[in-house]
Amino acid sequence: MVTTQKNNLRLKGVYLLQIELSEEDLEVGSLGSISFEGHYIYVGSALGGGGLARVKRHLEVNRGIKSGGHWHVDSLLEKGELKRIWVLPTENDLECKLARALRRRLGDGVEGFGSSDCDCPSHLFPFEEEEDGKLLSAMRKVRGEGDGAPFSFDPDWFF
Repeated sequence: MVTTQKNNLRLKGVYLLQIELSEEDLEVGSLGSISFEGHYIYVGSALGGGGLARVKRHLEVNRGIKSGGHWHVDSLLEKGELKRIWVLPTENDLECKLARALRRRLGDGVEGFGSSDCDCPSHLFPFEEEEDGKLLSAMRKVRGEGDGAPFSFDPDWFF
């Protein structure tokens, strides 16, 4: 359940994007051509001044309102369908900690994806829809004192 208003996009935190792709070979920056099929979870951070406005930008790339090209995830968003978004409200940099927690629960991710600015093996993981509980469990595990409760919402909520 969403606990914030649409116009409160300055809320900060880490987020997960569930993206579904039909069989696609995509060029992903310096990673080259990668084959994708199925559901994936991408771990991102919205700690800057814009907060969750970054998530809104991802939605706009997914819907063709804005062009992508900046981040690895843009290549997926341009071709796939954004199915669900999870947010952990926090002022703390928990992106990599959450990626490591997801790796333990979901298995190895797509090598180097979304992690060119850190030492994580990946920030993108294959995902089965019935594994929602693993996402919430990982978010609760990394959550610190003072962080908000994790929540999820359908992308249509923004529009």
